[in-house]
Amino acid sequence: MKVHCFAADTVEDVEAHISEALNNGMAPNLGFVFTSVKLGIERLSGTLGKYAITFLGASTDGEIIANGHGKIVHEGTAVVSLIRCEKEVFKVRLFRGDGRSSFDVGREVGRWGASQSSRPGFILASGGLHADGEELVKGVLSTTGQDTPVFGGLAGDDKAFKKTFAFTNGEYTDNGVSALVLDGDHIELGGIATSGWIGIGAEKRITKASGNKVYTIDNQPALEVYKKYLNITDDDLPQIGVDYPLMLMREDGSSVLRAVMDVEGSSGALVFAGTVPQDSRVRFSSSSGFDVIEHVKKDLDAYSRVFPEADHLILFSCMARHLALGPMVDEEILDAHERWSVPLIGFFTYGEIGKNLTGRYDFFNQTFTLAALKEKALQ
Repeated sequence: MKVHCFAADTVEDVEAHISEALNNGMAPNLGFVFTSVKLGIERLSGTLGKYAITFLGASTDGEIIANGHGKIVHEGTAVVSLIRCEKEVFKVRLFRGDGRSSFDVGREVGRWGASQSSRPGFILASGGLHADGEELVKGVLSTTGQDTPVFGGLAGDDKAFKKTFAFTNGEYTDNGVSALVLDGDHIELGGIATSGWIGIGAEKRITKASGNKVYTIDNQPALEVYKKYLNITDDDLPQIGVDYPLMLMREDGSSVLRAVMDVEGSSGALVFAGTVPQDSRVRFSSSSGFDVIEHVKKDLDAYSRVFPEADHLILFSCMARHLALGPMVDEEILDAHERWSVPLIGFFTYGEIGKNLTGRYDFFNQTFTLAALKEKALQ
């Protein structure tokens, strides 16, 4: 697998870099594009349609690239990786979510992927602020099995929380999924999701909820609980809800974070990035400061012993990590790039899909979620 990565400020810059790669004889057949909405999703997607390259794309809350030189974290740009595989053992397709649940979209993705390979692995980019990331993952795994590799992220829109997009060559949606399926017999997909966020305050109970919408916490309106606990106003949400997500305690003793994505005007319900079941136990959570970087480094070190070689790294990092760590966020990104010594691109997300330390594929918030691709030798 050959990989060429670059950052671009405009659609014209994207075209120029792709043309340069083609003129240099690279002949890529797969690509990732993570871009600010400022570049114009419709125009960029249409431009990508000019090339005989299969692209998966998402809008972002900041772009990430580490290829041995230059700036790592960007804003208002696009980052692109062009990949040449020896054999086309992948497919990309856009799945629209209008009028369908996130579970149903995921199930369709899973069925499609299973029809392409007996050992599928998925990378997903999900557009839409009301998408339920947990249900999306459950839908995929319901058709392919719980051990199927699934990585990805919820698209961003530069903290506007208005419209987020997934796209491919010439197609885009603000309510759906762009999905890449890889043939596991030819391209190994591994990775890890790690966080470092800690629970704060007393345990609370979700007393009325449906899917990813929470109406009451401890029998009080959920919005009022957030406003009182965090000493904020209506105008502070949903943005501050990303900084202080709920830590959801599961029955198996594990926990997962859930960030607020929207406030439903008609009901006042808080809309989370993933499911928050009724009667579940939760706590507020917060960053533990720069200790989260050391937490990530420790977990990356352990994972690098399990998956020691890669051709390309794709990073889905929560926007809250960028907000909490500031310029220091470069440190954990560089650690991943230097451990595997291969190009890395990614973006700051509104939610992440990956594998936690127990080996479970799930949906998360506040995590550093790394996907690693390794092409196997042709038989």
